[in-house]
Amino acid sequence: HLPCFKYSSCVSVQMAAAAAFTSAAPRVQHAVPEPSLTTATTVTSPAQCYSARCPRLQAVCGLVLGTAAFAGSKRRRPLAPARYFFRRHGSAPCWRRQAREAVAGRAPPPRRRQKEDEDASYFKPLVEGDMLTATDGQRSLVAVMGVLLLAGFLRVGSLLAASAASPLQVLAGCSVAFLLGAEFADFGTGFYHFSVDNYGSSKTPIVGPQIEAFQGHHEEPWTITYRDFCNNCFPTCLATMPFLVAFEVFCSSPYVLLWAVVACAGIAFCQEFHKWSHTLRSQCHPAVNWLQDRGILVARKAHLRHHKPPFETNYCIVTGHMNPLLDRTGFFTGLAGLIARLTGVRPRCETGDRFGYLLERRSK
Repeated sequence: HLPCFKYSSCVSVQMAAAAAFTSAAPRVQHAVPEPSLTTATTVTSPAQCYSARCPRLQAVCGLVLGTAAFAGSKRRRPLAPARYFFRRHGSAPCWRRQAREAVAGRAPPPRRRQKEDEDASYFKPLVEGDMLTATDGQRSLVAVMGVLLLAGFLRVGSLLAASAASPLQVLAGCSVAFLLGAEFADFGTGFYHFSVDNYGSSKTPIVGPQIEAFQGHHEEPWTITYRDFCNNCFPTCLATMPFLVAFEVFCSSPYVLLWAVVACAGIAFCQEFHKWSHTLRSQCHPAVNWLQDRGILVARKAHLRHHKPPFETNYCIVTGHMNPLLDRTGFFTGLAGLIARLTGVRPRCETGDRFGYLLERRSK
């Protein structure tokens, strides 16, 4: 058997020898038919692959290139012309491609099938009936939300065009409104996150599925990275859509409307920002990594602190700017103490309660 071309020290010499041997040897020994334009040649070895098309021409080229490689280079890799020649004529990948095609047609072995089943269960959400793929209804709802946001920005532009403010005033007012809208969205997501993490159950009206989903996310946080965009964002889009419509219909101030549109956009797509904070840097778009590095979106390290028991800090998931302020001032701790005094209900971050049926599903 000839040595593999990829790992040989003198590739071109061996290719030339293989071509010369194949062209000079009797056809009976190798059983390779004469190549033609209409006859498909079955390639079973590197030597046959090299001499399958034009043995004399390739033998001469191989001898010339092999002599140059042997005399002028001590490198283990072949010369660039030789690599180009082999790649151009398709010699090296022939038997490898046939092997891949043969393996692709076979059924996976039992161990591989078992591993695939385990992987599927590993990424399956703990909540019963939850799916990671988006439905047509979810895609339509998110698309409507996108149209409403675009309409809101266009209305802001029309109101600014009709105003008599100077360009400097417009720039300053829009900058303040945009910043306040983003920070309000960050605070709003933190407040809601604190609420569903610490109070209620799966039977709570309206927000029960969200409470159960957040508890399942604490048990297996990696599943969010496999959710489709529309599947991940449609609950928050549905919740913010009525407020956005109300502001677009009744608000006549361009700066207030801009604040509302930016805040609704941040809340509507906060779950996607949340997903990016759990996704590996190598799997995110460079633009997302750039925004996280500049502190415009919540960073991975900042949010992963929230996933350390008892899950009592870093609730905000849009920009993350409000997390240090709220945590250092003890805002959520004081709010939990106030709720405990009024209702007698202590938060889960203090009691350590977890959903037992989710733990049972996780152990299976």
